[in-house]
Amino acid sequence: MPQGYSLHIGVNQFDRQYYRGSLSFLNAAVNDAIFWNQFARDQGYHSSHLLKDEEAVAATIIAYLQEKSAQLKAGDILLVTYSGHGGQIPNEKKGVADDERNDQTWCLYDRELLDDELYACFQQFAEGVRITVVSDSCHSGTVIRDEAPIGQIDLIAKLEKGLSMGLETRGCIARGVGPDIRYEISRSGGKSIMEPIQKKYLQARKGQKVKAAVTLLAACQDEETTFDGEEFGLFTGALKELLTNAPEASAEELIAKTKEQYAFPKPNLFTYGAQIASYKTHSPFAIDIPEPTLVEGFEPARVKKSISRTMHKVTPLFARLKLTAAVDFEPMQDDQLHILSEQIVDGHKILEIEVIDIPVKDAWNAAHALQAALKAEKIQVQVEPLYFEHQKTLSREGRSDSDDYLPEWPPAQLEPGVKVGWHLGAEYSQLAGAVQEVRQKWQDNPPRIRIAHIDTGYVPNRPGLPKYLKHDEGRSFIPGENSAIDPPDSGQDRHGTGTMILLAGDQVDPQDLFGEYEGEVGGIPFAEVIPLRISETVVIFNSKRFEAAVEAAIELGCEVITMSMAGKPSPGMSKVINKAYEAGIVVVSAASNCWYKGPGAILPKCVLYPAAFPRVIAAVGAMQDQRPYDQKFLLASRSKIDTAYMQGCWGPASRMKYALAAYTPNVPWVGKDKAFTRGGGGTSSATPQVAAAAALWIAYYRKELEAKGYYEEGQRWKKVEAVRQALFQSAAKETVFPEWKKYYGNGILRALDALRIGVPDEQHLQAAPASKVSPLGAVELIASFFKNRPASRAIEAQPDDEQLALELIQVLESDPELFDLLERIDESEYLEVLGAEDWKRVGRSKLTSNFLRGRLG
Repeated sequence: MPQGYSLHIGVNQFDRQYYRGSLSFLNAAVNDAIFWNQFARDQGYHSSHLLKDEEAVAATIIAYLQEKSAQLKAGDILLVTYSGHGGQIPNEKKGVADDERNDQTWCLYDRELLDDELYACFQQFAEGVRITVVSDSCHSGTVIRDEAPIGQIDLIAKLEKGLSMGLETRGCIARGVGPDIRYEISRSGGKSIMEPIQKKYLQARKGQKVKAAVTLLAACQDEETTFDGEEFGLFTGALKELLTNAPEASAEELIAKTKEQYAFPKPNLFTYGAQIASYKTHSPFAIDIPEPTLVEGFEPARVKKSISRTMHKVTPLFARLKLTAAVDFEPMQDDQLHILSEQIVDGHKILEIEVIDIPVKDAWNAAHALQAALKAEKIQVQVEPLYFEHQKTLSREGRSDSDDYLPEWPPAQLEPGVKVGWHLGAEYSQLAGAVQEVRQKWQDNPPRIRIAHIDTGYVPNRPGLPKYLKHDEGRSFIPGENSAIDPPDSGQDRHGTGTMILLAGDQVDPQDLFGEYEGEVGGIPFAEVIPLRISETVVIFNSKRFEAAVEAAIELGCEVITMSMAGKPSPGMSKVINKAYEAGIVVVSAASNCWYKGPGAILPKCVLYPAAFPRVIAAVGAMQDQRPYDQKFLLASRSKIDTAYMQGCWGPASRMKYALAAYTPNVPWVGKDKAFTRGGGGTSSATPQVAAAAALWIAYYRKELEAKGYYEEGQRWKKVEAVRQALFQSAAKETVFPEWKKYYGNGILRALDALRIGVPDEQHLQAAPASKVSPLGAVELIASFFKNRPASRAIEAQPDDEQLALELIQVLESDPELFDLLERIDESEYLEVLGAEDWKRVGRSKLTSNFLRGRLG
């Protein structure tokens, strides 16, 4: 039966005679060794040996390895862990198989231990023995990158420098021997100690004589630096967490997952010697594995794997950054850097780049790091993440390339026989029944009601467009355009057309809906629809266009505004929302969407603006099975998620007071090659349903509203509140989902039931609080907060306060674990409402960059 043996080395303090006091003491290396020692015991290793500080001398370690080489037999495993400083010494082995320019070293208490010495020890082990090495140390960075050509800037080198600076803000100490320290060691006699040892291996051919199977998990690449922490080293801390959550992960999986824990440095995997298949596919720490003695060949120790490029099963999505610089700014060409676009705007060069090996979630780390490193060299560049650029490439609210339902979501998962158009039915939104009720009351001649459709425009001549679509009154607020028509190459999956048809779609040929639905496909097919095109994308980039569109809706006599878009708030946005409210317009806006995997996973997960304003109805999502439009409710049932499709945003509670859910996904959507698909999704699909219900209620009670004076100047807001009261009171609540308030705000839309609630007297109506921009909508205000909060540790250059403010907004809105803090800020309107412990929670978020952690303390 295989046996396990282990050696654990941790060196915080060093012999001043060799290192001459030039090497900084560490905090966590000994803790790392203690952790690994306990880990080995917990795994059932036959014996474990712990060496700390002055115990960790070269002679003791070599003697231990020589002893174990004679003791271990095929199938056994030896675990060796080292935590401490690492170094590099110029490699003098010319013309041999070892083509590395430097020997790697471990900085033991008395001297450095060469990698050649370890290889020599490993060569003595029997064939079929497994040796797993974990090295939480680094090298000095003396493997020099090629110099940038004159006039060009090596952005990757600057980025790596900046990422190191970011770790320094957290109090992390580099675990490496830099060039200055190397000089001091050589000057004080260290060179005379190491040169004779190096000469012993001048003719060494690494790996050829190693019959054991060796796996090295290294904290960083040869040219990089890793860092010490307060409790554990950066690498050991990440592995500790991973081994708790994924104890059976293979070496490749552990390194790949570690890469997801932090942006820099990049961990490495190095294997050589005997090739044992089950050793590669099982945990590198497991004692018992299938066929542990079956050797299928030998591998020389020549190539170290770059895990981010060789271990991903699919092409990964990396961080994208936007750089605004001087016109003469010229980056050096590099295979780790993709320049996506380059243009000159207002006398500045705008570059959009993708940084290979930096995951999307670390985009703020990368942005701050690059800007800080360039700032330290007096190069003025503004750097920010391109999160919403990723959103452009993600799956849209509607699936236009397939006839089928989105397979992961109801009804496809639970009731595949449900027919298209289900969302209009009596068990769901009740919109079909409400339309019939309004027509009956008005004897098929309902009053004229206008709805402003603020979106990406529409594609003309599509089946199902509203019967009363006011083409001539439509407008585009995009410079250079003179109509609300959405160009065919917009790339938005006909977003505006899809939401417009859900709002007020006309009669369609049953064959266009797969022979499953006959009738009008919209929620209020007799409404007049005014198309107002404000953007080419569903993210509001220009608040001014939105404000102008709302002004137009007021001017054109609209009574409802529907907008399946969301973005950042502005003072102008809040002002125009108040104006629409006072004009008696019911504004319904999508809460926004987020993604649960891939690049979109970093995007905000809460209700965004204008939906977050109290004078707007925030449209959130409910699935066909009445549960929240959130992937965790699929995982909680029996579905397996394996798609890039979005889910709806919700929360915090402060932004759910005026929210209402409608049905999504898997509602009718505009097809690419066919008239329709079944795969409409996103809160974009829920929004027009709520807007249609609001318009139906107004049409139904038009005379009563007029009689109570709710159309008179100064009284029109009461019409808005009457509508909202009816929709909120009639919504389905605990009968359909127990946590309705958390996820739906006021429940799920029931349009016909809303018609049963009449027009309230004015004493039963109360105006909603005025819409205004919260502190999180004012970057300048948050930036002033940072100005009064100096960095806890000085580094060469700090990120701009405005950049930290933007990141803070992103983190608070993207991490549901922080929604309670977001709610407190929303309600108090002051950042100061958060205390020291609250800011520590923000700092602990996995979305928070090292630079922001450093400023929060």
